[in-house]
Amino acid sequence: MKGFFGWLKKKILHNWGLKIASIFLAFVLWFIVAQVGDPKDTRSFNNIQVKLVNTELLEDQNKYYEVLDGTDKVKVNVTAPTSVFQSLRAGDIVAEADVSKLTDINTIAITYYALNANADAITFEGDHDVVKLEVENKTSKWIRLSYQAVGTVAEGYVIGNTSADQTSINISGPESSVNQVASAYAELNVEGATNNSSANVVIHLRDRENRELHLDNLEMSADHVLMSAEILATKEVPISVNYSGTPADGYMVVGKAEQDVERILLAGTSTNLSLISRITIPGDRVDVTGATDTKTVSLNLKDFLPSNIKLADPDFNGKINVTVTIKASRDRSLEIPPQNISFVNAPEGYTISLPEEETERVPVTLRVFGLRETINALRANSITGMADVSAWMRANEIMSLESGRYDIPVTFVLGNDIRILDSGTIRVEITKQE
Repeated sequence: MKGFFGWLKKKILHNWGLKIASIFLAFVLWFIVAQVGDPKDTRSFNNIQVKLVNTELLEDQNKYYEVLDGTDKVKVNVTAPTSVFQSLRAGDIVAEADVSKLTDINTIAITYYALNANADAITFEGDHDVVKLEVENKTSKWIRLSYQAVGTVAEGYVIGNTSADQTSINISGPESSVNQVASAYAELNVEGATNNSSANVVIHLRDRENRELHLDNLEMSADHVLMSAEILATKEVPISVNYSGTPADGYMVVGKAEQDVERILLAGTSTNLSLISRITIPGDRVDVTGATDTKTVSLNLKDFLPSNIKLADPDFNGKINVTVTIKASRDRSLEIPPQNISFVNAPEGYTISLPEEETERVPVTLRVFGLRETINALRANSITGMADVSAWMRANEIMSLESGRYDIPVTFVLGNDIRILDSGTIRVEITKQE
């Protein structure tokens, strides 16, 4: 046995350098064979999505982040033995960016690995090394929602009340985007409509310059609103105005009450409009009691409309001005010469004349009332009157006359702006012809 071990030792140590060289050569030969049989290759995979992990760390800090410059998509060059590529697909390549490793300049290094593959046999190289983020505070606010019906309804119709199922919305997102939003609005198209209309319409955002905003990084509590628009028939009617009261002593109303709007367009259902032919302003709304000057009263026509009727013109606020002209007045007595009076309708067989005695030919006393300047301008000698004998007989139920002297009423025509308080009588001589 001892001889055997001696012999073995002698064999091992004999030409030991040659034996080591043989072992090395064998390894080299094996490596070459292995490489020839499964060589390494490099292949490119485009548009690999970088997975952001631990994003809740930013959310917990009420931060909003946005990937910049498309850096969450990467082109990856993969180097691996050819055999690996037989089963490696783009979906097996994982690119990750850990938010917990966010740098002060808001970048995150990208790391790679492959699913179901020997990591030691594969190397990765991306066309960029980091994901770039825009990070800012997250905020929210409520904004008022305005809405309106747009378009031209059919002829003879107008848009009445509009409504929406909400009047404000909440927006949230990055502070810089939220701060751009000044208002929200929605529009319902009622072009050609003859009936009430409703629909779900899109909510739009505007900035302080009333420009429409398109911000994909904002979240809205609602992006649609249910709007309704009332479509009403129209009818034009006149406006009548009155006044009440009496001006102060020495003053009078000249003409009628006048308004600066004569007709008005109303809106309502056809049935309700058929019940209205005019709008009447009652006299107690324009009271001139004790007035010494022209009085103008501003009124709102809405106060005189039924609850189911409204003004049709959106540009008219319903305000009208009612004016009652008031001027100084006076009454005056005028002595009208008897020769200025003519006699008409004398009964057949009678003659009418003035008494021959001058003392019997008394002037006719005429009392008038009107505008001071008008009354002052009257001249007694230029005023003429008329005595209607037949009318006087009928009024007094006189069937026949005896010759004699009678006092006959006189009528005067002086114009609409002069009121006759007393027109007086004239003494005449009536003679029955033989």
